[in-house]
Amino acid sequence: MYTRRDSSRQNKKEPFIKSKDIILIADCLILALMSMFVRKMDAPPRTDSNMQVVVYVGEEETARYPLNGEITAKLTGREGGTNDLEIRDGKADVVSASCPDKICVRQNPISEIGETIVCLPNQVIVTIEAAE
Repeated sequence: MYTRRDSSRQNKKEPFIKSKDIILIADCLILALMSMFVRKMDAPPRTDSNMQVVVYVGEEETARYPLNGEITAKLTGREGGTNDLEIRDGKADVVSASCPDKICVRQNPISEIGETIVCLPNQVIVTIEAAE
């Protein structure tokens, strides 16, 4: 027997994004925002008094400075190379260096625990660590 198909259903296109897709996307965004908020709450308060700038030449620690001070220091690396370190406004920055590429000078100032500035030719590493 011949059955007639409903032509109105054939011409109807389904929307690209369905309402369930929108709900799923909204749930993912809410979950991401909540996790960021919880992470901020768990982080210890950032105070410059409990953070230090630590300088390593090769694998040896050579200096330790408070991050909350106003300090300018000349760092002597391996092979006699030098780097000028400046600590001001809670940030540490290498402002000049004797190395040929000057990548360490072009790096942004650091201010958070775990951030580093590295000068490979002089083998100088400047990092932020929690005070002991």
